[in-house]
Amino acid sequence: MTVDGEHPEHEMSHQESPPAVGDDGVVAEVDKEATEGSVELQKEEEEHHRGKGVSTLDYMITLMGYAIGIGNLWRFPYLVGKWGGGSFVLAYLVCLVLVATPMYLVELHWGQYTRMNTIECFKTMHPRWIGIAVTGALMVTFISMYYNLLLAYACVYLIGSFYNPLPWTTDALGDTGNMSASEYYWRNTVLNEYPGEQVLANDLDGAGPLQWRLVIGLLCVWIIVYLALFKGIEASAKVSYVTVGLPVVCLLVMLIRAVTLEGAGDGIEFYIGKFDGDKLWDGEMWATACGQILFSLSPGMGTAVTLSSYSRPSEDVYRVNYLVTICNSAFSITGGFAVFSILGFMAHRSCEPDPTADSCVSVDVLAQRGGAGLAFMTLAEGVSQFGDGSNVFSFLFFLMLLTLGLDSTFAWIETLNTYVYDYSRKVTGTALRKELVAAVTAIFFFLTGLPFCSRIGFTLLDVVDHFAATHVLIFTIMMQGVMLWVDWSWDLICHGIRDATKGSKEFPNGRELWIGWRFAIFITAPLISFGLFWYLFIMDLKEAYGGYPGWLQAMGWIILVIIISPTFIFFGIYFKSKPEPLPGKRTRHFDLTPDADDAEMPEKSSLENAIKADEPNTEPFADETKNVHVE
Repeated sequence: MTVDGEHPEHEMSHQESPPAVGDDGVVAEVDKEATEGSVELQKEEEEHHRGKGVSTLDYMITLMGYAIGIGNLWRFPYLVGKWGGGSFVLAYLVCLVLVATPMYLVELHWGQYTRMNTIECFKTMHPRWIGIAVTGALMVTFISMYYNLLLAYACVYLIGSFYNPLPWTTDALGDTGNMSASEYYWRNTVLNEYPGEQVLANDLDGAGPLQWRLVIGLLCVWIIVYLALFKGIEASAKVSYVTVGLPVVCLLVMLIRAVTLEGAGDGIEFYIGKFDGDKLWDGEMWATACGQILFSLSPGMGTAVTLSSYSRPSEDVYRVNYLVTICNSAFSITGGFAVFSILGFMAHRSCEPDPTADSCVSVDVLAQRGGAGLAFMTLAEGVSQFGDGSNVFSFLFFLMLLTLGLDSTFAWIETLNTYVYDYSRKVTGTALRKELVAAVTAIFFFLTGLPFCSRIGFTLLDVVDHFAATHVLIFTIMMQGVMLWVDWSWDLICHGIRDATKGSKEFPNGRELWIGWRFAIFITAPLISFGLFWYLFIMDLKEAYGGYPGWLQAMGWIILVIIISPTFIFFGIYFKSKPEPLPGKRTRHFDLTPDADDAEMPEKSSLENAIKADEPNTEPFADETKNVHVE
């Protein structure tokens, strides 16, 4: 097999079929045979690499599972409460329209159009962009090392839900001093972490022993991941029906129960009943809002590109993009109603019978905890106050967290496994067994996750997440904007979506994109991501993240440099190289161009002349090599 993924015997057959000389009938017959052969070759090549593509529903469910994660439930509501309620939601929606949705659409288009994993896709655009894909792969690798610890925490609480009383309640723990029972259980039983002041003072006795509950929880999570992925993406897509549908059902049950609680109205009023207009002038609030939706949809990781390479060639990725982004944001907003209803209930209970008592806590104070603190302390305490149904609702809540996180893990690991499958096929001609790759991947990430099970593990998780995920995700989106400006035109995006939807009942001539998408894709998304990256970068230079000691800061910056350095290394190595042709039918169209003209083409022409080969020829053949104008 050649580098392009084409079969040498087909290539030779194509080259050894000289054009017929004679009457028009003979030429037409030869052209017809060549066309039929090209179509057959296209089908054979696409089925060899990606099959015929997963169904539309499988594709959408997989993407929804990837997008809708833990952050939708425990981070979004917290940020709404922190940044002025409706003003944050407005900023969130603006960033959704101007940055996240356009870049997500581009990644879905890239994957479907090239039918390649992210690294090969970016290499086809131009080899100098390989480094961006490698950076995305390294980001996913580091995230996969620690992310499942969050699911291990959920497993611990899930098992605890079978105990009566719940193990994080006062009835189970007795007197816990100045801490609430839920905070004591989280910090001293689950994490057994070093006290915060001891960490900041760097007064540590090594990383500390591994916490057996977390090790067992982590092992269980990776066993689940292996069982879901060892048959490949077709099987994992079916598993996603459960892991996507179950959180929705759990959320609806939790929501119905939560809004009927006493004091729920106070929490909902705090959530959506205020609009702090002054916050709209706060740059940090806009950076946080853009960061939230970008981290949720996660364009820039390469996962959407790789997953879309398994979609059907006729898939309407524009429609899929809309549905996934709407469902993702709807889950976040709906989850906020459930969370703040519980917080309102907790505030109401704390103020009974005396609203002036020291124990009385407002919704504002309860909402100050974000992330793991909100889920495993505040909300864990909230569901424990549900009375006779506390065990049931505790089980549903932590099962929801577990399944939300599993979908994200499935998508990331399937992306990394696809790189291995495609690379082994390219080198040896045969892909490695999926069962073997899935097993090695699961074992590797289980072992690399063990340091996060130590006493300092949660602090390590926070630092690595900040530098390996937050910074790098914005960086890759920014660099993808540069890549769009230089090597991928608006015409290519329009052609890819139009060609995929051509012949459908709704769009017989193919879907046409509104010109506003051009402005969002090529202007607002790159510029906003550029400003956001440098804002976060400068903020971390001015003030040490989290106030952590120097060695943790150094570790974070080193990880950041390791992840983003391939972008610049590959750019320098391949800056003057030429792009490779697209596979299958698009490559065949380009191959019909005479060699003499091919040598004179600009570097982008191998991609953009694929478009011209599909369009009616209204100019002399010599003019077909002109570049499509790139905005």
